[in-house]
Amino acid sequence: MDPEWAVAEAVRLGARFADCRLESVVEDRVSVEDGEVRGVTSGSETGFAIRALVGDTWGFASSNDLRTSAVRDAVRKAVRLGGATKGSPVGLAEAPTVRASEVWDPRRDPHDVAPEDKLALLRDIEAATREVRGIHSVTGSVASATVRKTFADSEGRLVRWGLTRTVVATNVTARAGGRLQSMGSRVGGTLGWEIVQQQDPVAKAVERARSAVAALKARSPKGGRRTVVIDHELAGVFAHEAVGHAAEADLVASGESLFRGRIGERLGVEGLSIRDDSTIRGAFGSFPFDDNGVAGQSRPILEDGVLTGHLCDREHAHALGLRPTGSARADGFHSKPLVRMSNTLIAPGDVPEDEVFSGIREGVYCKGSRGGQVDCARGTFLFNAQEAYVIKDGELGPSLRDVSLTGDILSTLHNIDALGDTARMGDPGHCGKGQWVPVCDGGPLVRIRDCLVGGAG
Repeated sequence: MDPEWAVAEAVRLGARFADCRLESVVEDRVSVEDGEVRGVTSGSETGFAIRALVGDTWGFASSNDLRTSAVRDAVRKAVRLGGATKGSPVGLAEAPTVRASEVWDPRRDPHDVAPEDKLALLRDIEAATREVRGIHSVTGSVASATVRKTFADSEGRLVRWGLTRTVVATNVTARAGGRLQSMGSRVGGTLGWEIVQQQDPVAKAVERARSAVAALKARSPKGGRRTVVIDHELAGVFAHEAVGHAAEADLVASGESLFRGRIGERLGVEGLSIRDDSTIRGAFGSFPFDDNGVAGQSRPILEDGVLTGHLCDREHAHALGLRPTGSARADGFHSKPLVRMSNTLIAPGDVPEDEVFSGIREGVYCKGSRGGQVDCARGTFLFNAQEAYVIKDGELGPSLRDVSLTGDILSTLHNIDALGDTARMGDPGHCGKGQWVPVCDGGPLVRIRDCLVGGAG
């Protein structure tokens, strides 16, 4: 089907603006559990979505039927839905009228790698992790997806782009008596099978297996306020959950973010900079163009502790008087684009990594994330660390388990008193906001004063 024809037909039927996305995806996945093959699957799908702005109301329709009659029916449905009700005034911020094509091809197409070779990698991971005494169960998967998109709108934009993402995931469970401890590892990016050589999923899985075994003997920390150091992965999760979501323009415009009306204010300590960047080649959350046809960008959120902007699609950029930041993303042709993050990063500081721990009389070092929750309107968060260790007189001590960090976002941003001089990307993942989209995050070692640590007591 021709997206430009669909857009023109929507305008002919009465839309004041229309856009169309044609998308195809090819996916495959191999999974194992304790040496047994659990799945070898592959598939593909192609479909399109049409949005029509009639008056001040959006109409939306999608289909995987590409016949001309089905496309025409979808366009009519979108225009009809758009004209069915009256909405609040809708405008679209100006953006470059781009006509371009960009495809990020992997060095080695993962879809050309035989399932037997992928199973061999997963069995190598299992064999290596089971050499760690105490490992009870190992599951793993290799998944790849190649996406191709064409976007057209009634203002003349026409962009074609594509990329491939590959992820190798492992989960290990250690057991001692009746006690269990699970930890996961993932490597992934906008890459092909070359990721196996570049990121070494075997070594990472073994590292997590050792940590899981060590945690079996760990005690829970005594609850209370103390200095905490978080690693690059948990720092990235904090940047994504506590800062990135609060900076999403749809939440800001609806009054669901504590960042509303605060651009230009100091919200964190000097030297603290956080940005969202979809241009990092190889990073899991990257892409050439968003689902408004706007080029991917490196978008500052905090600069030297000052809130400098929000993440915007064209509609919410217009509502807030800002510029689009290439932040409109949908998880497939069947979904409407929403304001979303890509790769959210805390910039490194100037403190050597070994000095981040110095001077801490009694504290906790937290690594990785086991999930949590954030209230962007109230400005509160709760994170669970995957690993944790005692800090005593600037040195790392025994493992801890069941460690949580609770706090107020703004207070925490002001309580950061050291940023390590080396930033790293964390594990690839998917962000849920009614839809799932690929994201990544990262940062340096971050030291935080007066952080509330949850545990025993």
